[in-house]
Amino acid sequence: MRNWYLFLVVVVFEAYFQGTTQAQAPIERIDWLKGRLLYPGVVLIQRQEDRPRPMRLHLVRVDLRTPGLRLWTTPRLENWKEGEAETIRETTRDFIRRTRSGPAQIVLAVNANSFSPWPAPWNGMNPVDIGGLAVNREVVVSPPFNSPSFIIDHAGQARIRFTEPTFPTAGIVFAVSGMTSCLIDGKPVDSGSDLHPRTGIGLSVDGRYLVIAVIDGRTRSSRGATVQELGCWLKSAGADDGMNMDGGGSSTLAWWNPASKRPDKCELINSPVGSRLSFESSWSEAFYFPTERTVGNNLGIYFEEEKR
Repeated sequence: MRNWYLFLVVVVFEAYFQGTTQAQAPIERIDWLKGRLLYPGVVLIQRQEDRPRPMRLHLVRVDLRTPGLRLWTTPRLENWKEGEAETIRETTRDFIRRTRSGPAQIVLAVNANSFSPWPAPWNGMNPVDIGGLAVNREVVVSPPFNSPSFIIDHAGQARIRFTEPTFPTAGIVFAVSGMTSCLIDGKPVDSGSDLHPRTGIGLSVDGRYLVIAVIDGRTRSSRGATVQELGCWLKSAGADDGMNMDGGGSSTLAWWNPASKRPDKCELINSPVGSRLSFESSWSEAFYFPTERTVGNNLGIYFEEEKR
């Protein structure tokens, strides 16, 4: 009987300890001087964590004051219909490839807003309704609807605000929206314990730095994260406010690698599981390879005069 009592004490203690670790981790500040410069003002740091579980992180900091640096999101459909056919789904890499011959030669991109209808074929290219505010070059792609939004106005001021349906869109040059907030005024938001691949977008308190966090999941080497942990990582990377974007199989980070010798220089940075399959056991991960989901819209970075 005593042994059973001790066993229960240990189990409860371990559960408490793991929960505390999840709530507090990470505590260290990201040192961006140790990052890899992909383009002017665009720095990448990748990390493999083992606590509170295996977790592979991809963090990007974008200096929004970099000369010529601009943001782009998926434009409206030609036959746009609000709430029904706002954009056509495409992968994040196809989003980059498509723009290379247009006005925005994107150098790095990440998935952004949620979309519906859902569930949907993971590789379908159907018209969708975008969740929350999305604006590209002053054109409203999707109207605001009760979600946190990353906004840049005519004056170049960047901010994250909650945008209800009556939120004024005049003067907004660019916007994408998250599903929920994960960091508010430097405090990670409490969340459930669900583990998934995650995409987060954050902003420094002075509005200068855009922070992108993508956390791989559904594999043995990277189990995923909670929404609260996503907020913790955005804070450690220098953000004061942050949003939990569309995640799961949608979480994708990619870039245009000018040094690549391949004909297609568009490369994945993270390892997406767009097919929704799980590879969390040792035997199944042997069969894992990245699969890209087509998503409703993406956030892209480009230069008015592209710098290589």
